[in-house]
Amino acid sequence: MTTTPSPLLTDLYQLTMIAAYVDSGKADEESTFDLFIRRYPKDWGYLIAAGVDEAADTATQLRFSGDDIAYLRSTGLFQERHLAYFRGFRFTGEIASVAEGGVVSANTPIMRVTAPRAQAQLLETILINTVGYQTMIATKASRTVDAANGKGIADFGLRRAQGQDAGLKGSRAAYIGGVSGTSNVLAGKEYGIPIAGTHAHSFVMGFNTEEEAFRAYVETFPQKATLLVDTYDTREGVKSAIAVAKGLERDGKRLGAVRLDSGDLETLARDTRSQLDAAGLGYVKIIASGDLNEYKIASLVERGTPIDAFGVGTEMITGKPDAALSAVYKLAEDNSGAKLKLAEGKRTWPGKKQVWRVLDQEGRFAYDVLALEGEIVPGGVPLLETVVRDGKRTNPARDVERARELVRNAIDALPPKCRRIRDATPYSMRPSEGLTRLAGDLASEHESGECTAQEQLEYIIRRWKEVAA
Repeated sequence: MTTTPSPLLTDLYQLTMIAAYVDSGKADEESTFDLFIRRYPKDWGYLIAAGVDEAADTATQLRFSGDDIAYLRSTGLFQERHLAYFRGFRFTGEIASVAEGGVVSANTPIMRVTAPRAQAQLLETILINTVGYQTMIATKASRTVDAANGKGIADFGLRRAQGQDAGLKGSRAAYIGGVSGTSNVLAGKEYGIPIAGTHAHSFVMGFNTEEEAFRAYVETFPQKATLLVDTYDTREGVKSAIAVAKGLERDGKRLGAVRLDSGDLETLARDTRSQLDAAGLGYVKIIASGDLNEYKIASLVERGTPIDAFGVGTEMITGKPDAALSAVYKLAEDNSGAKLKLAEGKRTWPGKKQVWRVLDQEGRFAYDVLALEGEIVPGGVPLLETVVRDGKRTNPARDVERARELVRNAIDALPPKCRRIRDATPYSMRPSEGLTRLAGDLASEHESGECTAQEQLEYIIRRWKEVAA
């Protein structure tokens, strides 16, 4: 189902800038842009890069259709010379990125685009849209899975996602992040994600009694069905589920689980476990859902609540409470040299760069080093690899299972303090000596009466220390 977006899925200023680049003779100047997440959300200690393969594929496939050109002509904003450029658009540049499913730190490049200026400019909005959202959901899912401490997490978020594309891509990102399955059937078909689910309260309400509804459901799905027991009174619903489970046993079959979707989950889970065990149904699992997130799940698990798995919907598929990550795409270098943005709170690192990962003696991630291209970090492993060269993919996209495995291995290698659900220590980046020197030199060039070059350099170093702490 995945289709290449139209190049009109962009902000207008991308197209107006390209038109101006064409008129000023700057469209074909080589430029390098970095895509990165500016800062961590509250309590987060790491980020999982997701959507980078889709973003790279999109870059190589963008084409303006005849209808696109006709629409742009109808706006009255563009001259025929601009439309001719759009009509002939093909990405011919290079993209380097971290691996799909790789752990990254804030303020370091997830993708690096080097291309003629107008080409690189056109990619900005769509790359941020693709990578920013999926990185947020993959990381949120990973934190939720961590909170469950080995208990299963299923993605129930489709109905609460902001649109169909977010529902599909969000399910994929959540699976990469570590959830065990999804209720999203299309995501199962498209990506091979295991699908899981039960029935709704309306199903129960469609029969004269709860037990009658349960018997009807297990007649159709007799092996390991899950029954939703809280439509009316949870304790009575569990009694009905027990009666149905005993009937299944007589036929040589087994009920899989009961699901709690409301109320005091800890109290209800303990009572439900007690009822099931007393009936000799220790094998029947308890699944909980209902506005769950990593904090609530961690609390339930820490208190030893007898819940075997969790279904998480709204809070995971939307990244709640964070509406979006601070994903940005900034010019780092062009024909005239390295570029440095000095705006307060939005300063960037200049030049074409590589990210190096340094490991400790136990093989865990110690920190990342952001260095200028050509600098070598002893003992470091480079993270940015070329995935597009001359406008063509250099390697196939990772499938979800490979990306998911990379996440598992990377999370295991993170310092435990970075994985805390509350007050996590941010996984840190350190700028190299060469990068720090270049930033200071460029700050000197932009010296003003309000802020000296030395003050600007001290700010840069202070900011690095804050991030690395």
